Amino acid sequence: MRVSYRQSGFACLLLLFACNSEDATSGESEKKSAAQVPKLSTEHVVSPLAQLMRDMTVFADSTKHHLARGEELLPYPTSFKDMLTAECTPGMVDHRTFDPFAFSYLHQLDSLYKVVPSKRQQAYDELIQYCAACHGQVCPGPLVRINKLRMPAQAH
Repeated sequence: MRVSYRQSGFACLLLLFACNSEDATSGESEKKSAAQVPKLSTEHVVSPLAQLMRDMTVFADSTKHHLARGEELLPYPTSFKDMLTAECTPGMVDHRTFDPFAFSYLHQLDSLYKVVPSKRQQAYDELIQYCAACHGQVCPGPLVRINKLRMPAQAH
């Protein structure tokens, strides 16, 4: 017998409702008050470090587009130095691993602003490489997004 997705979806819903309904065989009805039923939080709390890294991603994306168009750099993001002290998501950062990458990133960020304009795309790519290197060791989730921040390969 062939079952369509609609039929299987309907069957899943019936099963879900059956599992969540009162037990008809016991004869007893357990009514739980709203206070007894735990509520699932739909709010996701973002740590200050995670938010800072989101800001760093927006900065990198904007900088990539500015450089590709030959425009000037955005103002220097002094708040990025907070990555050394910002509170992280619990259990996500081992400072023995993270801190050397953070210092290297900040050094490269300084370099991006100090090099001659003709070297900025290279300096930018090196900055993104530090992001990827750190996330390869500490928190690999954002690597796909980080790799999209790289400058397109130049035709020689």
